[in-house]
Amino acid sequence: MVTIIKNQLLKHLSRYTKNLSPEQISLSALRGSGELQDLTLDEDLLTDLLELPGWVRLTSARCNRASFRIQWTKLKTVPIVLNLDEVHIALEVCTEPRVVNPGSGGAMPIPGKYSYIHKVIDGISVAVNQVQIEFKCDAFTSSVQISRVTVESRTPEGRKGDLRLTRIKSPDTGQLLIFKELEWQSARIEAKAHGVAAANLPPLRLLLGNTHCRIVIKKRLSDCAVLGSRLVLRPEPLAWALTDGQLRAALACAAALAGPVRRATEQATRTKAAHKIEEPLDQIHSRPTSGDKDILARMFAKHDVRETSYHLLAPRIDLHLCDDPGLGRSEMPQLANGGALQVTLVSMQADLFPYHKASNDRRHWRGYREAATPHSQWLSQALSSFCTTLLETLDPRPMTPSAKPSQGERDEPVGNGVPPRAPAAPAPPAPPAAHASAPSPTRTRILQQLGKLMTTCLILRIDDFTVYKVSTGSKSREAPRPFVSAEKATLPGDAGLLHAELTFFYYPGDVCFPVPSPKLYVQLSPVRVSLDVPSVLWLAAFLPHVGAAASDHAPSDDSAAYIDVRTEAIMPKIVLEAGPEHVSQQRDRPKELHICTARATFTNVRESPRANTAGTRADLASIIAAIRRTAPLRGQFPCSSDDIDPLHEQFLLHADNLDDVERGAGVSAERTWRECRRVWCARVEPLWADFCGARATARPSPLLDATPLTAWVCFEEGFSRIWVIGRTCGLSGIQLNHYQLLFLLRQMERISELTTWLAHQASRMPEADQGSLVVGLVVPAVEVTLVLPTNCPGQESSRDLDSVPLDSSSLNDLKLGSEATMAPSMLDRDSGVLATQGTIEVCTAQPLPADEIQPPSPGLNFSGFSSMRRGLTSLVTSLDSALTRDDARSDAASTASSDSERYVVVGLAAESPDDADVAFREFEHGRLSSGVEVASEVVERSSSPSDHSITSSCKRRDMISTCTLRLNNIYLVQQSANAKSCMRIVADDLKTDECSSIPWDEFQIRLKNKFSMRARAWSEPVTEDDELRPRDAPRVSARLLRTELPRVVNEMGEPVGLAPYEEILEARIRELSIALNMSTALALSEFIEDEVVIPPMPLEVLIENVKLHLVEDRPTRSISSPPPQPLDLDLTTLRLNRDTSGVVHLGPTVSSRTVSPSSPPPELQMAMEEIQRLNEENEDLRKRLATLNRIAEDNRDLRAKVEEASALRACAHAAQQEAARLLADKHELLEAVRLLQEQLSGPCRGKR
Repeated sequence: MVTIIKNQLLKHLSRYTKNLSPEQISLSALRGSGELQDLTLDEDLLTDLLELPGWVRLTSARCNRASFRIQWTKLKTVPIVLNLDEVHIALEVCTEPRVVNPGSGGAMPIPGKYSYIHKVIDGISVAVNQVQIEFKCDAFTSSVQISRVTVESRTPEGRKGDLRLTRIKSPDTGQLLIFKELEWQSARIEAKAHGVAAANLPPLRLLLGNTHCRIVIKKRLSDCAVLGSRLVLRPEPLAWALTDGQLRAALACAAALAGPVRRATEQATRTKAAHKIEEPLDQIHSRPTSGDKDILARMFAKHDVRETSYHLLAPRIDLHLCDDPGLGRSEMPQLANGGALQVTLVSMQADLFPYHKASNDRRHWRGYREAATPHSQWLSQALSSFCTTLLETLDPRPMTPSAKPSQGERDEPVGNGVPPRAPAAPAPPAPPAAHASAPSPTRTRILQQLGKLMTTCLILRIDDFTVYKVSTGSKSREAPRPFVSAEKATLPGDAGLLHAELTFFYYPGDVCFPVPSPKLYVQLSPVRVSLDVPSVLWLAAFLPHVGAAASDHAPSDDSAAYIDVRTEAIMPKIVLEAGPEHVSQQRDRPKELHICTARATFTNVRESPRANTAGTRADLASIIAAIRRTAPLRGQFPCSSDDIDPLHEQFLLHADNLDDVERGAGVSAERTWRECRRVWCARVEPLWADFCGARATARPSPLLDATPLTAWVCFEEGFSRIWVIGRTCGLSGIQLNHYQLLFLLRQMERISELTTWLAHQASRMPEADQGSLVVGLVVPAVEVTLVLPTNCPGQESSRDLDSVPLDSSSLNDLKLGSEATMAPSMLDRDSGVLATQGTIEVCTAQPLPADEIQPPSPGLNFSGFSSMRRGLTSLVTSLDSALTRDDARSDAASTASSDSERYVVVGLAAESPDDADVAFREFEHGRLSSGVEVASEVVERSSSPSDHSITSSCKRRDMISTCTLRLNNIYLVQQSANAKSCMRIVADDLKTDECSSIPWDEFQIRLKNKFSMRARAWSEPVTEDDELRPRDAPRVSARLLRTELPRVVNEMGEPVGLAPYEEILEARIRELSIALNMSTALALSEFIEDEVVIPPMPLEVLIENVKLHLVEDRPTRSISSPPPQPLDLDLTTLRLNRDTSGVVHLGPTVSSRTVSPSSPPPELQMAMEEIQRLNEENEDLRKRLATLNRIAEDNRDLRAKVEEASALRACAHAAQQEAARLLADKHELLEAVRLLQEQLSGPCRGKR
C-alpha cells in the first residue's frame, strides 16, 4: 500500500522536481503524514507555475526537508499542514522581459469547475523555518533571509477557525472569496552595488520585524479563474539608520531594476488588463439586491474585491539619516564631525491600483475621498480637457448645433471625465437633410477607444510626520526639537497630513492610441517649519550628494520626464525663532516670526484660458508687461550692462504659446503631450507674517498684511540655472517697531550666514561655476508703518487714522456664524476658520492650557465656521454608524441552502462587523479615535466668540506715534552668479504720513479697518501706453553689490574656511518732497539704532532735488518763547559717502567708480534714452524674428509634407483608376472566354 502511494507521489512530484527517488520519501498513509528529503525543483516549470514577473527568472530552488500532515476525517474543517525546514532560492534579473506563457503550467491539468479538491488545496497551510533568497543582477547582488514564514487560511476578521469560515461564496454571481494571511517573524535584506561608480559604496542592510500580510483572492466558480486580489502588508514599527553612501547604493540598485521592471510591468499590465476587459460585465459588476435575510450576499458584497489592489500599512517608521565624510558633509564647524537627522512617519499608507478603469468611480477605494476634493476635481478636469483636445485633433470636422449626437455618441465626459462606454451600435440613419452633420465614424471609434482607457494609480497617505533638527556629536542631552512638524490641531479628525497621487494611463492590449500624460498630485496639510541654520546646511550638503546619484541613473528618454504636476500646501507656516540674544526684559521684543499663507500651489500645468485667475498664460503676459513697464533702462542706475535680464526667453515664448513640443502628425501615445512643462507657476493666496511671543501683548503683532503673490519659475540645465519673476496683487501693508526691527536684524544675520555657507557648499559641487539665480519682483504699492514712542502723552489725535471711519462691515465678520466675507486683510486674521475659494475648510484654533489664552491664527474669517461644524458633526455621525452593529443578524440561519453553508452563514454573521477589511480597520482605529478628540477640542475652543474678539485680548493703553511711508511701482531684482550677488530696487512716489499720539490697541483696530477699506477699493492703475516705452527715472533707487574674494589658504596651500567678501550699497534719491515732525525725525534716528556694533558697510548716496519740511512739534521749555517755526531744507545736489572705517563724507557730486555723474544735458539724455529704447525694440524684434523664422521653417516642412501627401494621393488615385481599368479588362476577358467556351461546347453537344 505504501509503495503504491509512493509511486503515485513520485509520478506527480517528478513533474516539478529533479532526480527524485523513492528513497527520499517517507510516508505513513494511515496517519496522514509524510516527509521528503533534499528536494530540487525544476526552475523553468516553477517559474511559469508561480507566474513570476517577466523581469526575473528562477535559476535554482531547493529544500532540505519537507513534511506534511493530513487529517483525512477533517478535510472540510482542518487544513493540510505543510512544513518546510530550509528553502534556498536563486533569482536573476532579465535585461529584456521574459516571455510569460500563461498556459505553460507544466503538466498541470486545466482546472474545471470549482470542486471539493479545490477547497482542500486552497486551504493548505504552509510553515517555513527559513527562506534564503539570492538575487543577482549586473549592477548588484543581494540576499534576503526570512525566518518563521507561515501561510494560513483566516476568517474575514483575521482569526483562525474552521476552513468553511475562510471562504465566502456569492449565491448570485458565481464567485468566491478566499482569505489568507502571510506572516514572517523577521527579514534581513543585504545588497551590494557593483561597478566603477559604486566601488566605494558600502553595502545596504535593512532589518524588518514581524510582518503580517492579509490576502483576499477572488475566483470564478465556473473555471477557477482568479478575477482579482487584494494584498495588505502591515509591518511592525520600523527603525532604520542609513548613511548617504547607503542611500546612494540603494538608488544605484533601484536604477538597475527600474528599466527591466518598467518594461516587463507595462507589458504584463496591458495583457492582464485586456483579459479583465474581456470578462463578462454581469459577473464583474452585478451585485445582489436581496433583503436582509441574504447574509451571504451581504457579506460577499462587504468584502468583495472589485479590482486588484496592493496596500502597505506602516504604523510608524523612524528613519535616521547620517552623513559620511566627503562632499555629503557640510564644512560648517558645528557640522564638521558629522550629524544625523531623524524623520518620523506615523500611519503611512501606500495603495496601488494597477487595473482601474478611468471612467469608473473610486468610491470603493478604502479611505479615498473622491467627492468634492481638489485632487479628484483636478483629475476630472484634466481628463475632460484631454477628451476634448483629442476629438478636436483627430476629428476636426465641425458639427452644426442642429445635429446633436445621440445619447450613446455624446462625448460629454462623466465620472472622471472619460466617456463610460462606447455606443454598442451605430446610430440609426439620419434624414437626408441632416446627414452631412451626423457624427463621423472616426468620432465614434475615438469614443469607443476612450471608453477602454485604464489607469495605474499609486496613492501615498501619511497621517503625521516630523523631521527633527540635526543632531551632532555634542555632549548635550537635549531632546530633539522638531524642524518640520504637523499642526494636527488645525485638521479635522480623519484628515491626513500628506496625500500624494501618481496616475499613469494606458489601453489594454497592444494598442497605440493617444493617452493623457502622467499626473502627480500632492496635497500637504498644515505644517510648521522652524528655520534652523545647521539643519538647512546639513540637508543642503546631504541631499545634492544623494540626488547626484539619482540623476546619474535617471532615464534619458524625454517621455519619462513629461508629467503634469500640481502640489498644494494648506496653511503652511515658516517660523523664525529668536536666538540667545533675546532679552526677556524688553516687553515688545518678539520670540518668533511666523510667515504664513492660507494656500500655496506649485504646478507646471496652465489653468484654462477662460479662468480669470492666476496661473494662465495671460497672467504670465501681464507680469511680463508689468516688469517691462517698471524696469529701468539697461545701463541706467541701478542697472548695469552685465546684469542678467530676469525675463528669460522661455517666459516670452510660453506667454505667447510658442513653446509647444513637436510630436509629429502620426498617432502615438504622446500625441497630445504638446504643452511645454518647463515653466512652473507658484501661487500664494495670501501671504502674511506675524510676530509672536512678545510679553507686552498676548496676541500676534502683524508684520506683513495678507497679500496674494504669484511667481513663475523657469529652470535651465536641470536645476542649476533658475529664473523667477513674480508680482503681488493689491496694496501691501507692513508694520514695525524698534524691537521688531532688532529681531529682524538678527534674523538677517542668520540668513546671511546661511546664504554664505550655501554658496560655499555649492562651490564644492561639480559644475558649480554654471549655476545662477535671478529673481524679479514687482510690487504695485506698499505702506510701511513705523511704530515709534510718542512725544505728546495725553494727546490721542490720529490725523489720517481719525479721518477714516471704522468699518462696521468688517467688525461684523467677527460675529460667530456670520456669513459676511471680505478681502484678505489684517482684520481677517483675527478669526479661526479658513474660507478659501475651494472646498477646503479647516479650523486653525489650537488646544491650549487653561491658563494661557493664545490668539487665533491669522488670515482667516468666521464665514466658514458653520460649514466646519457641520463637517465635524457628520464625521462623528459617520464614526458612530461605523461602530454600530446590525440587528438583523439573528436571521442568518434561515438563509442557508445546505448544512455546510448553514454553518458558514451563522459563523460569519456572528463574528463579522459591518466595517470592511480588518487590516484597514485596525490600522485606522487609533488615528480615528485621536482625530475625533482633536476635532472636538477644536470645536470647544472655537465655540466661544470671546476667544476671537479683539476686545477680549490683553489691553494696552500705552501711547505710541506712527510714521507711514508709501511707495509705488516697486521693482526688485536679486541675481547671483559667478561668485557675485547683486540686488537692485527702484520705487516711485515716496510719501509720508504721521500720527503723533494714539493708544496701541486703538491703533491696531483703526489700522486694520483703514487697510481693509483701502484694500477693497484699491485697483492696479491701467496704463494705455506701450509697454516698451521707457519709464521715467525712478525717484528712489538702490543697488547692493556683494563680491566674493579668494579664500584664505593654510600653510599647505589649501583654501580653508569661508571666502571673504566685500559689499557696497549705492543709492540715489531724487525729486522728493518730504514733510516730517521734528519728534518723528528724532524718533526715526532712535528707531534705526542697533544693539550691536557691526563693521560699517561702504555706502554711497546721491541726493538730487530733495525738499525736506520739518515741523517743530516738541513743547518749548519757556512759556515766553515764540511758537516754533518749521524748517525747510532744499537739497539740490549732495553726495554722501561712507568708507570701510565708518567715516561719512559729505560733498558735491564727483565722478567715481560707483556713483554716476550728474545728469547730462536734456538733449543728450533724451538721445540716450531714445537709443536705449531702439536697442531694446531691436532686441525684442530679433527674438520675435527668430521665433517667426522657426515657425516659418515648421510651416515649410508642413507644406512639403502636405505636397508629398497630395502627390501620394494623386498616385494612389491613378493607381486605383488603373486597377479599375485592369479589373474591367479582366471582366471583359472573362466574359469573352465564357462565350468562347459556350460556342465550343455547343457543337460538341450536337455531335453527341
